[in-house]
Amino acid sequence: MDTLHEKTIERRVFTSFFRDGSVEAFTGIILLQLGLPLLFSRSGFGDMESALFTLPIALILLAIVFLVRRLVVTPRLGRVKFLHERRRKLSKLIIVPILTLIAGAIAGYIFTGNASPKNIFVGLIPFSLSPIIVFSAAAYFLDMKRLYVYGTIVSLILPLGKYLETIIISKTTLPATLLIPAFVFLGIATFFFVAFLRKYHETRV
Repeated sequence: MDTLHEKTIERRVFTSFFRDGSVEAFTGIILLQLGLPLLFSRSGFGDMESALFTLPIALILLAIVFLVRRLVVTPRLGRVKFLHERRRKLSKLIIVPILTLIAGAIAGYIFTGNASPKNIFVGLIPFSLSPIIVFSAAAYFLDMKRLYVYGTIVSLILPLGKYLETIIISKTTLPATLLIPAFVFLGIATFFFVAFLRKYHETRV
């Protein structure tokens, strides 16, 4: 009974570390980094030039998130040593995204190498499955059920963008399909962060 109670408390404390909107911020930054290079490349810039131009934006945003977590979130929640079982699960978390992204990128590249519409849409399947697998793994290892929803949403964005692109003949259709959800996630992250600040006050030593 004590062990079950201890695990319940530990899980509650652990999930508190992700009520600051950082997960939503990371999701928004990923979508932003996918959408911005595409927007620039379709505006006349080269693919490599677009990627190099937008990469610092993503890195700066990621640095801000990490700094906020370290300087704002941690002081309010305090430092906690989690159970060995939790640390073991977290150590396995990184394996699933790496393998999934590698497999998805290879499969997507093979199918989209042929420019026929059929192969392009078939090539989108690995890119659609990858977010579901990655977010589902994170949901399991982090005990965060809302990540299942996020994974489903992210997996539908690219196919939806390609579909809309066949209806709305515009170079900005696909980038907009990526960037609009990116800003929505960043907005949700801001909302969660403000709510977090109101709920948790800085721990004073």
